[in-house]
Amino acid sequence: MAKTKRRQRARNGVLLVFFILFPVVLNYLSPFLSVHGASRGIISGSLLLFGVLFLTSLLLGRAYCGWVCPGGATQEMCRRWWSDPG
Repeated sequence: MAKTKRRQRARNGVLLVFFILFPVVLNYLSPFLSVHGASRGIISGSLLLFGVLFLTSLLLGRAYCGWVCPGGATQEMCRRWWSDPG
């Protein structure tokens, strides 16, 4: 039981970091940056970051969304804030 609790605390800490970094990730995943770079023949960092996140989510599946995904972190925070206490 203590191991599970420790793992959940670690998971919640990682999710909190990615929740705080959510605006940064959204900025770098902006479609405008990818399209603008591609129109100039440049592979932008936005495209590379999206590719890495996409491949990671394909390989790790639910573990990615449960531990790293900023959208999953947002969902987890909202669930905690709006959950029924009973």
